Amino acid sequence: MKNNEQSKAKKIYNVASTVVVALIFVFMIVVVVVMLIQKNSGGESKIFGYYMYDVLTDSMSGTIEPGDVILCKAVEDVNELKEGDIITFKAPSGQLMGRNETHRIIEIARNEDGSIKYFKTKGDNAKEADSWELKPENVKAKYVKKSVFIGGLRRFMKHWYGYVTVVVIPLCVVFALIIAGFVKDKVALESEKEKDKAISISDISDDDKKKLLENYLGETQNAENISKTEENDDNKRARAQENDEN
Repeated sequence: MKNNEQSKAKKIYNVASTVVVALIFVFMIVVVVVMLIQKNSGGESKIFGYYMYDVLTDSMSGTIEPGDVILCKAVEDVNELKEGDIITFKAPSGQLMGRNETHRIIEIARNEDGSIKYFKTKGDNAKEADSWELKPENVKAKYVKKSVFIGGLRRFMKHWYGYVTVVVIPLCVVFALIIAGFVKDKVALESEKEKDKAISISDISDDDKKKLLENYLGETQNAENISKTEENDDNKRARAQENDEN
């Protein structure tokens, strides 16, 4: 019964430690990959059809604040966009020309055939609309929501204690679990070896028991005979010594 409980406890521990290690590794890999992609692509990363952008200005303040990380879905068909949508696009002119900008669509101009000619955009915090006529090919993605987790995590990791919490501590936990598992397996292996060496009385046959008993009795008898012989020899030497003295 006790062995079964120990076996169950060992299985639960192994499963739990494996799950914890796997989750920590997945979490760390996702965080590192996302941040490396954003860093190497100038603050932009795309995963499973979604972009993540760093917001640098206050042009959309009230809806999106500087320092926020926003999640945007890549636009496959610009004709599905409508007035009021927030989009990310390549700025066609001005100080931010060629860089990503995220503003709201306030007007859509169409050609005679119904296709989109250009978009008029405006920041929610801006007094006037953008000066450009945004071509459909400049549109990259449609705003979905703020990524509170990634944004907060990135701000947190800018501090040394954030790096320690997110990277160093999880790594220490992983290594500790690996070492604990190794030690536990080694102890269990040594215990099994000791069990294999130990022989229970129930494992011995009746014939072997008789032989062991006979051997034991024989060895005991031999020991007694030797002891008696040595005692007799001592008595003889003592008497001989007395005779010599007389």
